[in-house]
Amino acid sequence: LLTAEAIAIGMAAGMAVAVYLLGLDPVFLWTNMIFYTWSEDVLMGLIKAFIFAGIIGTVSCYKGMNCGQGAEGVGRATTEAVVTSSIIILISNFFVTLILNKILIFSD
Repeated sequence: LLTAEAIAIGMAAGMAVAVYLLGLDPVFLWTNMIFYTWSEDVLMGLIKAFIFAGIIGTVSCYKGMNCGQGAEGVGRATTEAVVTSSIIILISNFFVTLILNKILIFSD
């Protein structure tokens, strides 16, 4: 749900910038946004968010369950979880996008 809201807010913010800062016609912009945004794009964003949430949860639980004693151990585990999750998401984003493009968009 949060991802769907972020997609909608991103579209609204992009439209606001295009209309108020760049002076584009809102009807033209909205028509092209609807025409060029496929349902597969939104579905891909939702699927990737679900996968990345699983990665973050798994890495965070692993690092949290294997952390050292005291506040220093918890702090170190938190930092390691954030860094590890970010790197794994950065790498897996390429492969997930590649696979989803093959499945969703080019499945004619």
